[in-house]
Amino acid sequence: MAKIIEKKFLSLKWKIGLLFGLVLFILNATFPILVYWTLNHQFESSRQEVQQQYAQELLGQVQYSANERQRLIELIFLHDPRIISQQEQSLHIVNSLTQHQSDLELNWNISQAQYLNDKGLRLGGWGDTLPDSILNLLPDALNDESILSKINCTQGCKQYDLIPILGINKTTFILVISYDLTDTLLAINNKLGIDVGLLSSEPSDGYLLEQWQLKVNALTSYNDSLAKIKVLAEQYSLEDIKQTKGLIRDESQHIEAQFLTIPSSADTLFVIIDDIHQQYSKVLTTTYQSIIIALIIVAVIGGGLFFFLSGHLLRLSSISQALPLLAKQQYGAARALILPIRHNHTLDELDILESTTHNLAQQLEYLEKVLKFNADILNDRNNELRQERDFIKTLFNTTPLIIVTSDKKFNILSFNDYAEHSTGYKEKDILNKSLSQFFPSEKWDEVKSELMTISAKPHEISHQEYDFINSDGTLHIISWLHSSLEDPTGNTALLSVGIDITDKKRSEEQIIWMADHDALTSLYNRRRFGVEFEKLLSSSKRFKHQGALLFLDLDQFKDVNDSCGHTQGDNLLKQVAQTLLDTTRSTDLVSRLGGDEFAILLAETDDIGAANLAGNICQAIGAIDIIDNDIHYRVTASIGIITFPQADFSIEELIGNADLAMYQAKAKGKNTWHQFSLNDKARTQLETRLTWKRKIEHALKEEKFIFYYQPIMEISSQTVSHYEVLLRMENDDGSISYPDSFIPVAEQTGLIQAIDHYVLHRGIIKQEQLDKDNIPISLALNLSGHAFNDAVLFALLKHFITQSNVSPEHLIFEITETSAVADLNQAKETIEQLRELGCRFSIDDFGTGFASFRYMRELPVDIVKIDGSFIQHLATSHDDQLFVKALVDVAKGMGKKTVAEFVENAETLKLLEEFGVDYAQGYYIGKPEPEFLDGPPVLK
Repeated sequence: MAKIIEKKFLSLKWKIGLLFGLVLFILNATFPILVYWTLNHQFESSRQEVQQQYAQELLGQVQYSANERQRLIELIFLHDPRIISQQEQSLHIVNSLTQHQSDLELNWNISQAQYLNDKGLRLGGWGDTLPDSILNLLPDALNDESILSKINCTQGCKQYDLIPILGINKTTFILVISYDLTDTLLAINNKLGIDVGLLSSEPSDGYLLEQWQLKVNALTSYNDSLAKIKVLAEQYSLEDIKQTKGLIRDESQHIEAQFLTIPSSADTLFVIIDDIHQQYSKVLTTTYQSIIIALIIVAVIGGGLFFFLSGHLLRLSSISQALPLLAKQQYGAARALILPIRHNHTLDELDILESTTHNLAQQLEYLEKVLKFNADILNDRNNELRQERDFIKTLFNTTPLIIVTSDKKFNILSFNDYAEHSTGYKEKDILNKSLSQFFPSEKWDEVKSELMTISAKPHEISHQEYDFINSDGTLHIISWLHSSLEDPTGNTALLSVGIDITDKKRSEEQIIWMADHDALTSLYNRRRFGVEFEKLLSSSKRFKHQGALLFLDLDQFKDVNDSCGHTQGDNLLKQVAQTLLDTTRSTDLVSRLGGDEFAILLAETDDIGAANLAGNICQAIGAIDIIDNDIHYRVTASIGIITFPQADFSIEELIGNADLAMYQAKAKGKNTWHQFSLNDKARTQLETRLTWKRKIEHALKEEKFIFYYQPIMEISSQTVSHYEVLLRMENDDGSISYPDSFIPVAEQTGLIQAIDHYVLHRGIIKQEQLDKDNIPISLALNLSGHAFNDAVLFALLKHFITQSNVSPEHLIFEITETSAVADLNQAKETIEQLRELGCRFSIDDFGTGFASFRYMRELPVDIVKIDGSFIQHLATSHDDQLFVKALVDVAKGMGKKTVAEFVENAETLKLLEEFGVDYAQGYYIGKPEPEFLDGPPVLK
């Protein structure tokens, strides 16, 4: 008889627990190791990329500084074709060096600029004597005829650029410039947050690193960075640095130092110092955290798993005892060992085993109930599918979209009701026909290719826009979304959903057109004219082609506009525009700049061609006949001509000079043209204008524009409720310039817009302060006539008001009558926009126009300021009294306030009070001053 060997029993609970615990421990131990390895790998990779970026940024910045200054020198000393001798060329360069010395030193940080011959003798320029190492490079630069750059630190760390100058026959001269590298190092420090230094073996005043025999000539964060470099010099030799390819990581200081050389300056060495303490600490901290997390996971999961398995394994033990009883047909005892299902929400394998054993006797009844339940569910699902089908069909036919399905051969399978209504096709007529009938023949191959691509990619959607041929033959633009579907037979079908965007496309095209064209004449507007002029000017400079600009202004347009009305004036502008198009070539560009100003760009023409065209235009416009109420009006044009490129003028300067030439044509007697030239008189005017242009730009940048305030007194109470803000320019010597000195130049050069914005911004800041201090004063701000053509004025003003705490009702904007009526519709729109913000509006110099009372009715202003020409002699002029009284009566009838300016005496003030004028302004009330009055005005 075989001997039965009894084996030791080890519970399945302990076997699973020990095995799973060991695996879990190994996996969690691996996690911190992988984390540490990954972080170190990422750290090394990121540091290499960062150091490479630092090196590229530093070397790029040094090269960029050199290139910028070299291009500057090339522009300044551009060869003048009028120079025909070596001596004239040298004199030209020496004079240019002297002329531009201040600008090069202050704005471009150039400390030396010297003009040398091939012997190294200085012919001109300024700055210290050049170091020997730089002078030794002169033969190389002259022989190679190329620019050489070298860094030298004997006179402070500077970069020297040796620029050969081509003489009449050969290169015999050289221009040497130098500039300090300190700004470059500081720029790198500010931009990247790293410390940068420059080491050199040349004799200088820098700190000597004895170990390396190099001097520290420039260094950001000097004390801290020098201490770090000293430690590096003690620990590493220059040979060590070469072996590490110029990159050293010092663990003791937690820094990285990168050493760079420039081929052209082998005796200088750039050093980049970056603190990596924070990144290194982050790696260690993350590693420690991962270890702690791994230990917690082992403890929590291992302990939880042990307790979780205990109950389940106990149930499994009961099942293992019950199964032998089932084999012995002891079903009652088996059911006694196994409890019914105890979990209401979830089941597991043990629940299934327990349930199967416990409910075996009742299985047939259970299956019958399941079958009945499934049948009920199936019926409900069939009803839901039927309802969904009906809903989809209704949606398919009623949605306002063109919906078409087609098979893989692109034959139509369905066509919804909206598609029938919008395209005119009937579904019954086009079923099983090709989609190609909907698209132009030349587009079908493209559409077909797109549909074939979509049919091969079931989950992709294609968006396309194509012309669609309606049943009546008209073309509509349809935006399509194409996708593929699986039909019930398993075949692939294409679903195409489209929406008619024809009207939208036309609206977009109209908006794009309006952005570039004048709505009245259909010519290019000022914005597009500037773009095209910039292109033509660049092309002319590049290919050395000559072009011409004609600046045209109508001489009698204001008479027609005032006498015949704006409708007749608009018709005249249209006739002039058509006349210009008929007179010019198809390659010429005609533009309306605004009002009655036009400009014509002529490509590839000369003075004679421009003059001939100007003469033809004067003759053609002079032939235009305007008839109104049996009265004939003759309109002529004055034209200013300027050729380009000329004297490095920008487009603004070219337009300004053409404008100047136009006014000179008017001075000749109108109906003629004038060619701009840099003669003595024109040069003087140009230089004066450029001087004022620079003063204006300086005043805007340095806020040298200041406000003077002239009180406006309420006559009935003799109190000052608001002030007119008058602009002045404070010069560098403390003197004051008045508007008549700089406003005309600002209008000619386009700086008037910046002045308008400056007045708005500073005026709102001042008004905000008054409101904050509860001072009951309103400010009247003057706007130029160009404000109505300023596309950003309203948006900018709205931004200023919303970003401040100013009360809009305290702001009054003034503009002259003549400026407002230049474009009445635009003026009305601008005024209404400002009033919607809560601001008030005043029209200045009222009464000087031909139809002033009409403009009072048309313009939605709050205040009418009577022109001073009617007030100065009011006490002695009966005609002025009649006019002022009539104007006040009309203004009161329209609900507008009136202000009389130029009030100089008590007699005038008394008459104004009798006429019912609301406010008075003038020297009798108070002169413009930088501060407000201390109290009520003192009237004598």
